[in-house]
Amino acid sequence: MTKRVRTTRRLEVWLKDTSVPLFVLNSQRRLVFFNAGCEQLTGWPPAEVLGQVCDFVTESDLFSPAALLAALAPPANVWQGESIAVTTRVARHDSDPIEAILHFFPLTDAAQRVQATLGIIQLAPHCDQPANPHLSLQLHAELAELRQSLINRGDTGMLIGKSLGMQRLLSQLQLARQSTLPILLIGEAGTGRESLARQIHQASSQGTSTFVPLDCRRLPPDHLEATIRRMQVALQTDELQPGTIYLEHVEALPRDLQRLVLEVVKSQRHRVIASTLNSLEPLVESQDFVEPLFFALTPLTMSLPPLRNRPEDLALLSQYFLEELNRGAPQQVTGFQEQVLEQFGRYQWPGNVRELRAVIVEARQGCTGPLIEIEHLPFRFRTGVRGQSVGPPARPRTQPLDPLLLRIEREQIELALDEAHQNKAKAAELLGITRPRLYRRMEVLGILDRDLGSESSTHDTGDPNRPAEAR
Repeated sequence: MTKRVRTTRRLEVWLKDTSVPLFVLNSQRRLVFFNAGCEQLTGWPPAEVLGQVCDFVTESDLFSPAALLAALAPPANVWQGESIAVTTRVARHDSDPIEAILHFFPLTDAAQRVQATLGIIQLAPHCDQPANPHLSLQLHAELAELRQSLINRGDTGMLIGKSLGMQRLLSQLQLARQSTLPILLIGEAGTGRESLARQIHQASSQGTSTFVPLDCRRLPPDHLEATIRRMQVALQTDELQPGTIYLEHVEALPRDLQRLVLEVVKSQRHRVIASTLNSLEPLVESQDFVEPLFFALTPLTMSLPPLRNRPEDLALLSQYFLEELNRGAPQQVTGFQEQVLEQFGRYQWPGNVRELRAVIVEARQGCTGPLIEIEHLPFRFRTGVRGQSVGPPARPRTQPLDPLLLRIEREQIELALDEAHQNKAKAAELLGITRPRLYRRMEVLGILDRDLGSESSTHDTGDPNRPAEAR
């Protein structure tokens, strides 16, 4: 055995057994090296994590191997040859995540192509914490911290937001999970009403049973009625466990079916969660919505704020959607160029959260680097931003009619004279009036005849109605 081989093997043993946490990802982002220091720090044996892919995401289950793999995922910049140190929370097997600094070093071949990434974990209390160099990494860390705080208070970590409206919604969500009472969700299109209904269902005591979504605006009334009655029969024959019926656009429910739904609510066998774009009270007042059903559906009413009223949530929501798209994707995108987030902040988002996600999906498809940049944004979004910045046309103000009509008449006569090269007969024809009337209106409006000789004298002198000064 040569001296070089012995030295290499000793180095491999040292790297494997050292208490300094070291790990390596290959070019497919698979964890191929996880030494004793990493195992001591995290509590995860190498056999449970080696070979797994590390995606640049945040995880809601902080005690899962997936949370550890997410913490070990380097920003996309590293795969382009940039060494980076980031502050993050490293998941551990049997205790809370620990604050640490991860140093990422790209390992390149002779052609300077990145073939792997070396990671070193350094506990934060033992060193000066670097400021995360990129806005996207700051958002990544802030998103992870927010999701952990939500989980610590018993939430799922799926409702992303720190605005007052979202904090109020999260407080109501805790109440909703602790009961099976009916709920009415109010929110504009795209605010996530069905997603919230599913979260309420999954977090409740009926979370393992059926969730049945019914769109009252799109489904034919006979289909709605047949579905509800089948569920009632299945309950009576024990073919179906009590679950949740979600009625989207409940304001569109016909009156006869409203009474059927009222029977379902009163039976308390299924939980009913309904949603509407606007308050139902005007429909109750106009007798288009059955009042007993309104009261039966509203023991708890939850309002989902539109995205334009949540400016402090916009960057975190954008980062969340982007990281969710990173899951299982061959290309990882770390975040957004700062100018992109500025554009997001200027837009009113009429389609709310649904539109935001659609814009990010399309932008990510065109992105080839570590960050989504302005040129990656969809054309329809950029034109929408410009359209909103221009604003609607100014509404015309009421003006006194007589001076307005005189001004318009003067403008049209002068325009006709210019087009006719001061030929009065032709100008009168363009205006659809007689030539004598044109002369009279010119005199009244004080329009000077700038070309007395523009018409032939034989043609003009025979007109007894022509003003004397024009003869």
